[in-house]
Amino acid sequence: MGNIISCKPITLDGFIAGPNGETNWISINQDIFDHVEQRISKTNTALYGKTTYGMMEVYCQAV
Repeated sequence: MGNIISCKPITLDGFIAGPNGETNWISINQDIFDHVEQRISKTNTALYGKTTYGMMEVYCQAV
């Protein structure tokens, strides 16, 4: 049986976006991209919510 690993930015009060949908508190840099790329290379399934799926769908079509 495989492992389930959750990787998502979240605030201590359990939210990802602010009251107006803003996510400007999330710091994105090359170290994060490198870490995520390493994790994804060991993954065979990804589960996204509706909004993230929409963003990833565009990204995956461009790759």
